[in-house]
Amino acid sequence: MNRIHLIGLLVLLQVSLWSQSKPNSYIISKKDTYTIDVKYNKPEISLFSEEKKWVGDKDHQFVKGNRIDYSASFEEITEVEAFSISPDKKKLKVKDIRTADLEIENIFYHDMKYKFYYFEALAPGSETYSAYRKQYKKPQFLDKFYFRDGLDCKLSEISLRIAKDIEIGYVLHGDDTDKIAFSTNKEGNYTVYKWQLRDAQKDEVIKNAPQRSYYSPHLIFYIKNYTTDKGVQKVLGNVDDLYHFYFETVKDINITDQTALKAKTAQLTQGISGHYDKARVIFDYVKANVNYVAFEDGMGGFIPREAADVYTRKYGDCKDMANLLNEMLNFAGIESHLGWIGTRHNNYTYEKVPTPIVDNHMIAVAKIDNAYQFLDATGEFGIFPNPTPFIQGKQALLKIDAGKYELVTVPVIDAAQNNTSGAITFTLEGNQLKGKVDMELRGFVKSEFNGHYQSTIDKSELLRSYFSEFIGQINTSQIEVSNANVSPEPLKIGNRFTLEKWVRLADGQLFFKPILFFPYADLRIDTQQRKVPYQFDYKESFHFDYEFEIPQDYTLDFKPEDFKLDTDLLSASITYAQNGQKLRIIQDMKMNTLLLNPSDFPAWNTAIKTITKHYNQNLVLTKK
Repeated sequence: MNRIHLIGLLVLLQVSLWSQSKPNSYIISKKDTYTIDVKYNKPEISLFSEEKKWVGDKDHQFVKGNRIDYSASFEEITEVEAFSISPDKKKLKVKDIRTADLEIENIFYHDMKYKFYYFEALAPGSETYSAYRKQYKKPQFLDKFYFRDGLDCKLSEISLRIAKDIEIGYVLHGDDTDKIAFSTNKEGNYTVYKWQLRDAQKDEVIKNAPQRSYYSPHLIFYIKNYTTDKGVQKVLGNVDDLYHFYFETVKDINITDQTALKAKTAQLTQGISGHYDKARVIFDYVKANVNYVAFEDGMGGFIPREAADVYTRKYGDCKDMANLLNEMLNFAGIESHLGWIGTRHNNYTYEKVPTPIVDNHMIAVAKIDNAYQFLDATGEFGIFPNPTPFIQGKQALLKIDAGKYELVTVPVIDAAQNNTSGAITFTLEGNQLKGKVDMELRGFVKSEFNGHYQSTIDKSELLRSYFSEFIGQINTSQIEVSNANVSPEPLKIGNRFTLEKWVRLADGQLFFKPILFFPYADLRIDTQQRKVPYQFDYKESFHFDYEFEIPQDYTLDFKPEDFKLDTDLLSASITYAQNGQKLRIIQDMKMNTLLLNPSDFPAWNTAIKTITKHYNQNLVLTKK
């Protein structure tokens, strides 16, 4: 769902120190106050949001102005007020407040808008004040409140004023929730719930971090029910209530004539007997022929379009593609269900957060040979029956019928299935290594590479860059690619290579490193700078089989000891075996986690340091 953000940075600086340094900006206070009442037999929900900041660097992009995002279908913004106070206490009101359509990548049409404005005449030591009111038009779609922001915050506060005819639920999520003070009191007919966090450090934006829902403390609240003269009206209190709300959005779809769709399904599956193979051809057809075009306009962001229309028009978003898949699978005699699901952007479960905040995606879930297959056709280069990487480990809420649903969990694909393997043969020519590499990519590794490969115009440069990610000095030629498709067969890349100045001569002996591929060697985490988790897209594994032809006029004087490491985070091994003038080296690595929490960083760094040490071991050759 849509979220409201006020953006702004305020930095306080004494004029005498301005030329030396700029102290950190901070939020003096940000307070959201919700009032939830029952009027005219339905919930009335309003928010008053205000924020005060202290300005230092007046030219910083987040200091110049604020922006309020909102959904025009479900929210109304009124009473926007903003002004600045100069260091000499002069107040300057913002008069030009504008509205514009929000630009959201990969979404063709939506109802998201934003109001924005800029402060004038800011100076070091200024303060700014921002406020607005918001009315919620649908009680299921409430926001979550993050206590931390893009700046340090002296006071972060949310209050809920709940009328006596309303029952709410809430959950605190993220790290450091024990530092949030909670209180409750009575104000007439209202119960007031209040949460406060003081002296909150800012949330850093860091590469490869998961979304804020994994670590930043925030409050999610929802209306369980409200009482009218007609009795108790349920809204959201548990998974049953959420499913009932969702079911009502999809119970009347697919009423358009589906004769053509049924005929296409029969054509695709003609002569195929097994459900697994039928599902594969249907999945591949939808993935290849329906273009992903997202629509997020009001309830159109929740209700799938007619499967027959999606089939005819050849475009749709996740719910449209899921609906088309689901209908075709059922036409083919395969048990299949629509499934609501949250991607790995959302760190929630349906039991803990039974609101629309929990999910942001839809898939088809087929039951084949008593096993669920989680089919997401939005992954253009996905390989049946793998789910897309961004739904691994997530719960799916399956639509069965009006009163029945099922919660199932998408498996995390094992690292062995997402494999990069290479057969490498090489020998010495002067001070360079020269040889051949035959690579095979499987699973998510294949899908990811194939996506880049198919969309890149200069494919030769892409391939050269791919190998240089392993070894920067490598020179490649005669590169050949096969199986760059969505089949389960591995994508193959063959090439010839040379490594210049790789061999060192000292005291009549040759020294060089035989390990040529270094996965994760540069992935040590700065524990002083990074305080948030590190997220991987998928688990992956590597297997490299080297064969080194020892020159006839040399003998192998030294080879490293075999090496093996096995931890909860990753595993690795290197073995050496000589047979005459040939040396075979087997290098394996497997990454065993999708998420590194800060508590994992020391163990991860130790493992990477140990593995890198063994990557850098030398062979020593002596002239006969």
